[in-house]
Amino acid sequence: MKLHAKIIESAIPKRDDAASSIIIQFVDDKEGQNFEVFCPDFDPYYTKIRKWDIWELSIKWKSEIFIDPKTKVKSYFTHLICTKASPVFQMDKS
Repeated sequence: MKLHAKIIESAIPKRDDAASSIIIQFVDDKEGQNFEVFCPDFDPYYTKIRKWDIWELSIKWKSEIFIDPKTKVKSYFTHLICTKASPVFQMDKS
């Protein structure tokens, strides 16, 4: 799924083998919700994804179910995974 997103927080360089991520708002989201999007295939910092830019993101959804070992209660998590990013509007090209 391709969606346009405004970058809300500046990307920082990837550390160790942790998955890098960006914080975004989807364009035209009337609620103005912020989402963390993981970028396992590229580093957003070196791709020059910067705060206030608008990017088209190819998003996949990944579900994770965590079962508490003591209580056996399930918790459900949905992760947003970006497989490709293309600039739509960039504030600063330096």
